[in-house]
Amino acid sequence: MSWLDTLENIRKKDFSKAKLEERDKAARDVVNMASYACAVVAISPVPFSDAVLMLPMQSAMVMTVGHVYGRRVTQADAKDLILELGATAGVGMLARQGIKALLPVVGALLTVPAAFAMNWAIGRVAMEYFRNPGMPREQLKKVYQQAKEEGSRLFSRERFDAFRKSKSAPTREADEPAPAKKKPAKAGAAKKKKGPAKKSAAAKIVENDFHHRLKAHPEVRAAIAGVIHLELTGAGGGRWTVDLTKPEDWISAGLAGTKPKLTVRCDADDFVALVKGEKNVQLAVMSGDLALEPMDLDLAAKLGPLFG
Repeated sequence: MSWLDTLENIRKKDFSKAKLEERDKAARDVVNMASYACAVVAISPVPFSDAVLMLPMQSAMVMTVGHVYGRRVTQADAKDLILELGATAGVGMLARQGIKALLPVVGALLTVPAAFAMNWAIGRVAMEYFRNPGMPREQLKKVYQQAKEEGSRLFSRERFDAFRKSKSAPTREADEPAPAKKKPAKAGAAKKKKGPAKKSAAAKIVENDFHHRLKAHPEVRAAIAGVIHLELTGAGGGRWTVDLTKPEDWISAGLAGTKPKLTVRCDADDFVALVKGEKNVQLAVMSGDLALEPMDLDLAAKLGPLFG
């Protein structure tokens, strides 16, 4: 279950009889979860990319916090509120983008704690906004500044890494189905010859369709110019190496020993849905359904022509 699914489940709960302390705890958990999600997005080395990607994430956070405190908030209302609250954080956001422009990769990593703190502050302001309707704007600004300092203290690199890897491929014992128990053969029954195992839908796409897509898009091969490891979990999954340093025969089964430039992890069913255009790639990355290691959204964007 992704963190976005968790928020959706929280919005289905009835908090009408919950005590204020219970609501506060639930709201803080929501803000903490969304803040680490925004911190993950901040790794993108492209200036202003996180500002665009964070808005739907923050909107989901505000909608959920509003529900916890008994306020129904539409997605449009949540976006308006985020933009209003973001006006108090504009300078900090621009500063982070300036760091990225100067230091594209390292600079992006430096913005991670700042992204967490900023979103934590916005989340805490949203909590006060719903807890105390009509609170003056100046008071909300004070809450933001205090919460931003609090967020800086609360950020944990260990928890951040754990959040990033929470949707990574599980252990082999977890993602491979247990072998079926063999039924004892009946006396005199002839043994049936086993035919070749059928490929799963995901395997067909990777081993057949993707070869043609790579051949049709030399600009993708040139842009990546490295090795990609693809790990699909669940029924119909598997592991493949995509070596775009080779002139042809780019895809092979298994993970080659070469250190990959990018590792892509995804559930096999989600992968098929992404390729068919039934699932949004950007939302899949934000929710953790599509895990990238390292979290380089610029590099991932170059794979776009292979989908859809």
